[in-house]
Amino acid sequence: MRRAVTIAILLFVACKKGDPIANVIHDIEKAADDRDASAIVEKLATNYADDIGGRREAEENLKRYFLGYKSVDVSISDLQTWQSGPTAQARFVANFNGTAREIGGLDQLLPSSAKYKFDVWLAKEGGEWKITNAKWEQVSRG
Repeated sequence: MRRAVTIAILLFVACKKGDPIANVIHDIEKAADDRDASAIVEKLATNYADDIGGRREAEENLKRYFLGYKSVDVSISDLQTWQSGPTAQARFVANFNGTAREIGGLDQLLPSSAKYKFDVWLAKEGGEWKITNAKWEQVSRG
């Protein structure tokens, strides 16, 4: 039994060290599950920009979104990463499930599930990979 646990731990550590770009995406996945907007924003570069705005707008939108839900479950699938020198890209599908708060009809407005395709670009900042830009499209909504 100890050997199996040791092997499982070693595999986890090996996977964690293996792809730093995938690690950023999975850290964001965990932060989303925890409804922790600040932890997500920590993974964004200081010059982050998307079609909505920059870091400040991203954090404000995430906080509002998370406030609307009692629980959130995000899972990442189809993750692909590419690294070329000081830049990298990741493409993945984010599968969202959540229970909206039953306040003021939010449960009627907010989706209980959705699927999004993401493309994100990353660069090193302070020795860590940070997301500089993101594009996404909703694939389905439940």
